Amino acid sequence: MSSRSLLPSLACLSFAVMLVGCGGGSSGNGTTPTITSVTASCFNTVMQAGQSTTCTATVQGAGNFSRSVQWTASAGSISSDGTFTDSSASGEVTITATSAADSSKSGTATVTVNTAQKSNFDYSGMTHVSWSQGEYSSAAAITSEDALAATGGNWAGVLVTWYQANATATTIAPASYSPSDTDVIAAIAELHNQGLKVMLKPHVDGSDGSWRGTFQPSNVNAWFSSFQNFILHWATLAKSNNVEMLCIGTEYVQISNANLASWTNTINLIRGIYPGKLAYAANATYGGDEFTSVVFWDQIDVIGLDAYFPLTDHADPTLAELVAAWSNNRNGENVLAAVTNFRNAHPTKPLIFTEIGYRSLSGTNTAPWDFSMTGNVDGIEQQNCYEAMYEVWSQQPAILAGNFWWAWAVPAPTASDTDYTPWNKPAQTILEAWQ
Repeated sequence: MSSRSLLPSLACLSFAVMLVGCGGGSSGNGTTPTITSVTASCFNTVMQAGQSTTCTATVQGAGNFSRSVQWTASAGSISSDGTFTDSSASGEVTITATSAADSSKSGTATVTVNTAQKSNFDYSGMTHVSWSQGEYSSAAAITSEDALAATGGNWAGVLVTWYQANATATTIAPASYSPSDTDVIAAIAELHNQGLKVMLKPHVDGSDGSWRGTFQPSNVNAWFSSFQNFILHWATLAKSNNVEMLCIGTEYVQISNANLASWTNTINLIRGIYPGKLAYAANATYGGDEFTSVVFWDQIDVIGLDAYFPLTDHADPTLAELVAAWSNNRNGENVLAAVTNFRNAHPTKPLIFTEIGYRSLSGTNTAPWDFSMTGNVDGIEQQNCYEAMYEVWSQQPAILAGNFWWAWAVPAPTASDTDYTPWNKPAQTILEAWQ
């Protein structure tokens, strides 16, 4: 073969990177470009009128196919890069991504738009959490606290945890890794600098992993003596740092339903030091839970429920299902009615959710208290749970004075995070809309 006869083949090879093929419509690997499917999703599936969200499309196919799409929306407007902005209308909006190469292939996503409104809660809060010494004093903590404040709430909780050995132990003390006084003061100061009121929330956990709701001290008097040293320490710090509310206890299910004299003595000692509001956070996962049997509600200022009521019996429910579940949940309970009845029995005290939270995890609504549940990352289910809480409880101002979401950690979450923090997740936009 002469060198001249090779020229056409060499030319084809030289331009193979730029051409679909040298003679025919197939791709460089010999496969005709084909679009097989298009799927669409939006970062926020629930939003307030006038807000924006980012939508993305995934195009699948064979050969050297185009991944370009054309966006359309049934209401509002959507840009060529998938940024959807609604008008003042409310309702469901269908977002469609259509293959630019094959108009017969498209995918859709649904965004629910609500009329802009605020919760008008007296307490619009988020609890800032750390279980590590030094973390609250770090530069990362300031970044986190400023981001928390930017969500628009008016309160922030600050967690600090000491420990007892197990459920029957009687001595409470800080662990080597417990946030120090200096750490806690730093967190309080920055949140105050951001214009937020602060609830200090000292917890006692079991070093062996025992949940405080199972605490049954072997000597109740000895436990209260140690507990008083613990809580008076934090009452003194709260006074010195102008903390607006002190939560004196959390989920002592086996202890709060009795021991009235010990609780009365403890509360009197606290009030002798600390002039601000006192709250207690009772466990609330079903209608007859701890909150119905606390013996000292009449002695504190704010009644708190840690509201981890289950909602539906399945993962990935619709927003409508989550809203309905507050009146008929997976256990057949009408939680809205149960909390209303409880509130009516204590008419002189404001009622708040001292904790309520959902993980960014598929199925979180079925057992919101379960921090050990495993599953897939699901920011949309978390977002919808947040939205449902606001849609239900913002309509009950005579019953609920507000809430503290659980929880806002110091480090920003990674893309694979399934914990409770809403930071940089779709649920954050719900906070910003309602608070």
